[in-house]
Formats: sequence, structure tokens, C-alpha cells
Amino acid sequence: MQSIRAGAPFDVVIVCNGGDAAPLEIPPRFSTMSIRVINRENTGWNLGAWEAGWRASPGYEYFLFLQAECFIKTEGWLHRFEHRMDFDAGMGLLGERIMWNGMTWDYAKARTALDLSDQPEILTNFESYRHNLRQKGIEPGALGTHVVSIILFTRRSILEDVDGFPLMGDTYVEAVSCEIGLSKNVENKGYRISQLGDDAFCTIGHTQWTALDHLKTTAFDYGRRIYRSVFPRT
Repeated sequence: MQSIRAGAPFDVVIVCNGGDAAPLEIPPRFSTMSIRVINRENTGWNLGAWEAGWRASPGYEYFLFLQAECFIKTEGWLHRFEHRMDFDAGMGLLGERIMWNGMTWDYAKARTALDLSDQPEILTNFESYRHNLRQKGIEPGALGTHVVSIILFTRRSILEDVDGFPLMGDTYVEAVSCEIGLSKNVENKGYRISQLGDDAFCTIGHTQWTALDHLKTTAFDYGRRIYRSVFPRT
């Protein structure tokens, strides 16, 4: 953020989960950025932190929510989000990756089964997601399409319209349910959701999605398939 031009003015708020026990202190080299820190209990994953952050930051029209592992890739990175939101009518929520895009819930589950055939327990999560959404009063709809909550951009007015992030608990499944629930709430209010550009993570990246990580994951999956073919389960 210091070295790559944003294309628009911004302030930084860091919400530190677990900061109530171990407060975050900003290193002196970032002192010119006037970063504000909110130290809080470790609840709600990154979505809980973002919910606390926007509620404690009045006076801003836009919010760009980033996980700590994100990194800037392109000049004008903030302007690109604002420009898309301003000129693409009806846009309510932007991110750098759309999950299960245009997929029915049943197909998303079946597609996951193809990729994770050795982890069938994960497939039970799909019913939990929809159950959690309905328990929160959110209609899941026919499609599982949602913006992945690694990088999110939206307006204050939209956050107010959907009453913020629909927090559900501290388990992984509840966190994913919240992630899906935010997109569903935005859509159910008549707005659209979208990936910022044609390619995922084109403006802001995440360490989980680097080329090296993809190479390691591909190599691991290939080795696992070879192992299973040589040593099949009985």
C-alpha cells in the first residue's frame, strides 16, 4: 500500500483478532500511514473482524476488506474497485474470486466430490451451509454462487441495507456459511455480486493463490493420485 499507487485516497484500519490478549503494535516504518488498530477478541474469523471494523469506522462511503495475507499487484488497485462500483449499475459486492459461479447447490456438491473423493466428510458441509443460512433467515436460492471472503469491496449503504456480515459462529463451516450468506443477502436485496475482473486475483493477490502455491498443490495432487493407484484402498 505504501509503494504501489492506489489511485484514490484511503485510510487503513487493522482489526486484530486476539488483540485483546496480545495487542497489535504497528512497526515504526508504517508511522506515516496513520494506521488505526482495533484490538478485539478472537471471534468470527476475518468476517467477525471486518464486521467490527466497518461498524467502528463512520464517515466512509466505501470499504475494501482484506485478509492479512493479501498483497497489492497493480497500480490503481483501489480506483479499480471504486470505478467498477460507480459505473456498473446495481453492483453490490465485489471480490477477486467468485466461487461456484452459476452452479446449483447440487452440482457444486457433485463437483466437489470429484475433486475430494478421498474426503467425503466435506460433502456434508453443503447441507450445513444451507441449514445455517435458513437458521439466520437467509434464503440460499438455487445457486451456490458467492464472492470468496478473502478480498471484498462494497458501499456503506449496502452494508447498512443487509445489516452487515451475518455472523454465525466460530467454526469453519459457520464462517463459510457467513461468507455465502453475505453474498445471498446482497443478491436478495436486488444487487449484483461479481468478481472484479475477468481473471481472479488480477488486482490484489493472496499468498494462497500464488503461482508457486498452485504448482505445489498440483504436484501434491498428482503424487497422491499416483500413490492411490499403486496402493489402492482395500
